[in-house]
Amino acid sequence: MPEGGKNLSALSEAMAGKSIALVGNASSFVETPKTLERHQFVIRMNKGAHIASEKGNLRTDCLLISAFRGKKYLEAAPHVVWMTPKKRDELSVKEIATMYFYPVPAWEELFAEIGDRPSTGCMGIDLISRRLRGGELWLYGFDFWQSPTTYTGVIRPGPHSPDAEERFARSRVPSSQIVGLDASSR
Repeated sequence: MPEGGKNLSALSEAMAGKSIALVGNASSFVETPKTLERHQFVIRMNKGAHIASEKGNLRTDCLLISAFRGKKYLEAAPHVVWMTPKKRDELSVKEIATMYFYPVPAWEELFAEIGDRPSTGCMGIDLISRRLRGGELWLYGFDFWQSPTTYTGVIRPGPHSPDAEERFARSRVPSSQIVGLDASSR
């Protein structure tokens, strides 16, 4: 964690014992506010909070970001977590003071486990599943690059491994809690 960042224990307390929805950015998931309202804590990633806002669903309790910066990201949710180890040295003192940071040792463990650079979603699953403390994690909008991303309109896994990330997700989240992904399809 860069010096001055928020302590992750406060985020752990906010999530403790709750039903948590981690909302990915796959266009195969057509979100409805009613679906997410059943959860006590809603977490989105990167541009996902802004897409939700444009659609009229403002519910974002936490935003996980990798490389996206600026006031609109820092103000998109009560809790903002910088996920990637990259570009931390480029953050301003003010930005650092407003964010939590996904631990670099956790990123290194995750990289070793999946064998590729983890996506923000994969890091989110890891971060949340380590801090549930009696809660449950539900995934929405995770089809592991079977459909385009909502904000790019293209299927581009980039440096990530869809199969490895799906295996990891299924190891941490029961298939019945990965909404919209047919358990027998892969």
